[in-house]
Amino acid sequence: MTSIDRIDLYAAGNEADRLIATEVAVQDKMWGEGNERADAEKGQMLEAAVSQLVLVHELNDGEDQERAVAAGLGFYPEDWDGFRSYGSKVANLVVAAAFIRSEIKRLIYKGEDTTRTKRGEDYRVARPNMSSDEALSQINGK
Repeated sequence: MTSIDRIDLYAAGNEADRLIATEVAVQDKMWGEGNERADAEKGQMLEAAVSQLVLVHELNDGEDQERAVAAGLGFYPEDWDGFRSYGSKVANLVVAAAFIRSEIKRLIYKGEDTTRTKRGEDYRVARPNMSSDEALSQINGK
């Protein structure tokens, strides 16, 4: 990978972050900062995210939009309406990411544990560039 490729990856990551942040802001405006839907207390935002992910998975497997939407609909919250494809794979993933972020926010607000446990054993196939501890230390500037 060349330095140009790395710059392009960096820009793509920034664009992904921007798209997700914009979708989160849209959802917060639509439903309130706390996503105050009466029907969001039973994990429906996670179900909505999974439905968008299933849709993209089906598209990746070669299904057409109609079949992909039908597959995703099977995971959509039963007490919600309005499931659809947002067009591109990226747009559907962005919507899924925003739903996941909203679900995480809801769980944190409710006092759920945020502890991330350590890996119990080494990778057997994939070889990361560094351990998660090393990565976290670099991120935190230690």
